[in-house]
Amino acid sequence: MSLIQELFDVVTGNVYWVDSAANSTNATGSFNRPLLTIQAGVDKCTASNGDLVLVKPGHAETITSQIDFDKAGVTVRGLGKGNLRPTLTPNGAIDCIDVSAANMSLENVIFASPGTDAQTADVNVDAAGFTLLNTKHVGSETDNNKVSYVTVTANGDDCLLKGMRANTSVVAMVIGIDVAAATRVEIDDCTITGNASVGYTSGTVADSGTASDLVIHHSTLANIGAAGEGITLGNNSIGAVWKCRISSRHDTIANANSPGTGADSFETYATANVSKNGAIAPVVDAD
Repeated sequence: MSLIQELFDVVTGNVYWVDSAANSTNATGSFNRPLLTIQAGVDKCTASNGDLVLVKPGHAETITSQIDFDKAGVTVRGLGKGNLRPTLTPNGAIDCIDVSAANMSLENVIFASPGTDAQTADVNVDAAGFTLLNTKHVGSETDNNKVSYVTVTANGDDCLLKGMRANTSVVAMVIGIDVAAATRVEIDDCTITGNASVGYTSGTVADSGTASDLVIHHSTLANIGAAGEGITLGNNSIGAVWKCRISSRHDTIANANSPGTGADSFETYATANVSKNGAIAPVVDAD
């Protein structure tokens, strides 16, 4: 049985195809007559019907106004490996994708460096049950930068971010992933490298509000900015950090992993100096 046949065997709803290289004449969303944009694919879907939007390899869009993920239960899945995955290039002070409906998923796409300075986020999660899988994010390759890769609002309960690969090489982020007062956010197998700002609510992962049941695990967070921080839970989010590797250029290892007063750490190592092996941080509980 082919992979495509297996895929269709488990789809319970409608399937719509997207390909920016297609002919727009009589586009219906079928394989041979794909839609030109992801927004058009989402718009075709029926909420809570198990619908699937498949985006063909090599698909490319420049995003000047946000894509509205506003159909509950819809999955948008990019096809292709490596840099052949679909690529979205944000070009505006916008969230590239705004999630406003529950239980949606986005998988296997690339978010390129922005064409406009201070682009707010690649994904803003403002609804419960969102899943982000196997995505690549480029913060800046020029003087234009992103404020964040992902922002999770107080409405983004039960959010899973898994397999993110993100980096910035020119302009620092403010917060790589911002969790703000949501409940049961899980960050798993994510790698964030490059610069992120220093401060109370800054770093590769930070909380601009107090989250509950936050879990960060099996992730590598390397902030090479001057005095840059790794995990900064300054608003005392409640949860756990475990089996993470954190690199920062802050003055102390303790500031590389700062879980505040509400989160516990397990088997997590951090370093504040280049070319040094990490140490358990925060310090081991002696009680």
